[in-house]
Amino acid sequence: MELQVEGRNLDIRKVWQEKIEAEKARLTRHHAGLIHHLRVSIEETASHKSGGYEVRLVAGVPNDTVVVSRKGESVRTILGEAFDTLGLQLKELQRKRRQFSATKGPELEEPEVA
Repeated sequence: MELQVEGRNLDIRKVWQEKIEAEKARLTRHHAGLIHHLRVSIEETASHKSGGYEVRLVAGVPNDTVVVSRKGESVRTILGEAFDTLGLQLKELQRKRRQFSATKGPELEEPEVA
């Protein structure tokens, strides 16, 4: 999985990078081979009502893109929440794909005409 981390209006702190790496490892364990690209952006926001930071995760999966956004005052906390939500969305995506392939079933063969 390709990982891209970017900071907007701030520098990425070492503890944030370590948290991102730990969460990436957890995603890789639980959803091996599903995510091709993961972009994590952390932005310092000016609005005091929405908290001081916004975290956005964009995960590229086959034939789809999953986006999660969280706002808050603690980057480590909202990183954890965002990765938890991403994990749940990926789990649901896999469930829907399994359900679709199970309902589609094997192709029926047409009888030969003599």
